[in-house]
Amino acid sequence: MRALSAAAAILLVAFAGAAHAAESSLRLVPLVERIARLHAQAGQGVMAQRSRKALGEAIREFDGALRAALAAAPGPEARENYVLLAMLWQDYRDWAQRPPTRETGRKLRDRTEEVAHVAAKGVRLSGDSPRAAVAATALRASQAVADSQRIAKVYLWRRWDIRDAGLDRELRESRENLPRALEAIAATPGLAEEELAQVQAAQTQWRFLADAATQLEKSNADARALEFACKAGDHILEALKKLY
Repeated sequence: MRALSAAAAILLVAFAGAAHAAESSLRLVPLVERIARLHAQAGQGVMAQRSRKALGEAIREFDGALRAALAAAPGPEARENYVLLAMLWQDYRDWAQRPPTRETGRKLRDRTEEVAHVAAKGVRLSGDSPRAAVAATALRASQAVADSQRIAKVYLWRRWDIRDAGLDRELRESRENLPRALEAIAATPGLAEEELAQVQAAQTQWRFLADAATQLEKSNADARALEFACKAGDHILEALKKLY
């Protein structure tokens, strides 16, 4: 009986560790996109003081989530992935903490895609572990938040004349995927009433973000539309962060 109890305890610890790795990994991709967005937002004077404060908080949050994901990595491949991410993050964080200008924005553009790619691989590796399946709702919520940050980021970068085919594709896909993810979450069987209310709040904010995006397609210098896009991204994050 004691042996069985010990084995059960070990198994519970393993399950908890794998689940913690998955939970931490889901926070990383949205944070990469958010950091890039806030850097450009501060540099362009869009809610500048608030942006600078939020940028520091996002950087500290990424530090903590990365340490947690690395400590709870469910296997050698996941651990190696997070070691690589930690190396890339050191350089990324350095650029994100420099004064936000068009040039530092270009340096972040060169690095954001790579850091986000490695962070997303960590989600797959943590979710593929036989001891931890990432819940579909949590994964969709994480992706929806990442898309909301990415949309505002791309429009801010365009204002700095940072534009290429890859970013155009990111924007198009994010504008398509965000409302789909929200609809899928809202249709989840057994979703708690409070969670459904949060998703519905995010859907309302998506409509504001979509309206701002429409205006920004006409003029990327529309400061009011940029502020609305950034605020909507913040509100979508607040609405969904408890779901992942």
